Amino acid sequence: MDQGLRRFEQPGRWTVELLPQSGYEARYTPAAPVIGFAFDAQVGIHAFGTDRRTGFRARPNGLAFVPAGCDVYSTSETGGEYLKITVAAGTEAPWTWARRFSDTIDPAALAAAQQLRRLLLSPNAIDPLACEHLVLDLESRAAAMLALKPGRVADWMTPQRLRRIDELIEARLDSRLTVQDLAAALDLSTGFFTRAFKRATGRAPHDHIIDRRIARARLLLRDRGVGLAAIALAAGFASHAHMTATFRTRLGVSPRMLRE
Repeated sequence: MDQGLRRFEQPGRWTVELLPQSGYEARYTPAAPVIGFAFDAQVGIHAFGTDRRTGFRARPNGLAFVPAGCDVYSTSETGGEYLKITVAAGTEAPWTWARRFSDTIDPAALAAAQQLRRLLLSPNAIDPLACEHLVLDLESRAAAMLALKPGRVADWMTPQRLRRIDELIEARLDSRLTVQDLAAALDLSTGFFTRAFKRATGRAPHDHIIDRRIARARLLLRDRGVGLAAIALAAGFASHAHMTATFRTRLGVSPRMLRE
């Protein structure tokens, strides 16, 4: 199965795309509203509605929205897996597409995005009704975020601390790694760290580690010269069977199905 872009469309209403983790440079002006969901942390440069480009570091599991007519520039050397929903121009919506937002953590949006990713990765035919239900869930969450007043009080888990945690995870992903190790790196108790991390990312630290193992394994699957058992160990899974079970639980497909 091709591991590139996955796409499903309901003509005249919306188009949903699952973009694989890959470096990119994009410049566009959407003719219709766009809802996005970043499964991975991303680092790069972007600009919205202006020529002024600024650096960004987006958290994993962030919901985003860009209104129609907003000039967009974005580039990242590594990118990240990204869900993109384009609402058809002229479609009636239950909210006003007024302002953009990004890097917004919302547990309900995370649940819907994960289920939608499972549908798009499945080798089976996509159920249009199930897909529509999840797209509408994400539209609803974007509407809820737009209804809030702009601005947030920063949580204790700052971007700098999140970067330190991600660097530690990536460096030790193929070895034994515990949530206690991550907490200790910030001189925190495991309980406080777990609560702060979940508030900042919408995910428990344990789930985030598993997400990163899956992401590394999916990148390694692109190299057909590397065996599945070797990939499992390189990504930190206990065995090929452990990796397969985790893929089926989280993505709805096995590593072999993604590769073949």
